[in-house]
Amino acid sequence: MWVSVSPGFYDIGGARGLRCSKMALLAAFLGFAWRLYEYNGWMSLSGYRVEAQSPALERRLWDVFPPRCLRFWPFFLGDAEGVGGVLERLLPVSVSTRMPEWGRFVTTVKWLVPWVRVRWRGRVWCISREGRMWNPAELDELPAPAGPSDAEGPIWQFAQLSDDMRPLPSGVFTSPVSLDAIVVFLQEYQDYSWFGSVREIVLDRRAGADLFRLNLVRGKQRFEVLIQRSKYSGQELGAMLEEILMRLSKEGGNHRIDATYEGKVLLRKLPGGPKEGSLK
Repeated sequence: MWVSVSPGFYDIGGARGLRCSKMALLAAFLGFAWRLYEYNGWMSLSGYRVEAQSPALERRLWDVFPPRCLRFWPFFLGDAEGVGGVLERLLPVSVSTRMPEWGRFVTTVKWLVPWVRVRWRGRVWCISREGRMWNPAELDELPAPAGPSDAEGPIWQFAQLSDDMRPLPSGVFTSPVSLDAIVVFLQEYQDYSWFGSVREIVLDRRAGADLFRLNLVRGKQRFEVLIQRSKYSGQELGAMLEEILMRLSKEGGNHRIDATYEGKVLLRKLPGGPKEGSLK
């Protein structure tokens, strides 16, 4: 007697059995790995080093460090960037993490260097070359980073922020004003000897171009200098201002030096200053 058997019946059963076997092996492996993780500290974060510029910075890092990464280091592969981001929003620092060897990590924490100071809403803020901005008064409990914030130098004001009534931000944030104009301006003028007398710089706009208003103090004299870079190149005007200030220092009085006109520099009197004139 012949019995008809449907083809593929045993193949389907075999495939199901194979899948079940794989799932059983996977479950066994995961159970074994979890047992090692729970009881033997398998893959714990034992090879970790923090390179910070001060013990206070290292303590701050551990304050935001995820505890789960200590028990199982692969978590840190995904958490390292988040840890750095949290710390960089709280403090003016740069944080980077690398894995020089398998399962071993090194985190470097460095202070940002203050580059310029800005007066905004009655407070003085620091801005780094990376364009990150913070209030140094919030760092009273930590040693402040070295830089221009501890030295004499011009304080900037951004005219476009004068009417900004948004709540003042806290922590570290991106500068609300582009720094490109400041970078170019400083490259052109900061190496002249007269620039050391600048106490304040206001960055404004006039006729669609950047306008820099400088307040200088030289001895008992006060000078206001208006500069529009579109009218002069840095070398030409920088050297010209050197000569003008030297000549006016012999005359005494307070002066406004207006370099916002094509081809000439105007002298205007300030209270107690000389009569108006023009240099061509």
